[in-house]
Amino acid sequence: MDLRAVSRRVGIAAAVVTVVALVAPYAVITGPEYASQLATYYASGIVGWTGIALFALLSAVVIASVERGNVDPGTLAGVAVVLGVATTASAATWALAVEPSPVFRDYLWLVWHSRAVVALSLPVPLAAAVYARSLLS
Repeated sequence: MDLRAVSRRVGIAAAVVTVVALVAPYAVITGPEYASQLATYYASGIVGWTGIALFALLSAVVIASVERGNVDPGTLAGVAVVLGVATTASAATWALAVEPSPVFRDYLWLVWHSRAVVALSLPVPLAAAVYARSLLS
């Protein structure tokens, strides 16, 4: 088993899954009565959902491009670790800042959504760290 290749794939997949899970309520919850509540839900936290999505997508791009040879692989592997930590940290601050609203009453799974996003983002920095470790050793 090639630990470097596996951790690279896991990091990319985890970052993409984090973004998909993050935006899932937009696809599931419809209705004009929920629009402002969802906007408030997603605006919670320090950077909101856009920051989480940006960090996660940048993590995927950086992890995928480490071995392309355009920049020092060790530097990009370190950047991938930092972006992975930023993804999880921003998701955690967002989850802690979310305030319940009436939309939670109709969609009970939304209570756990922000925590699920945090859990799904955890493999991003872990896989990036394993990848960096295997690349640099």
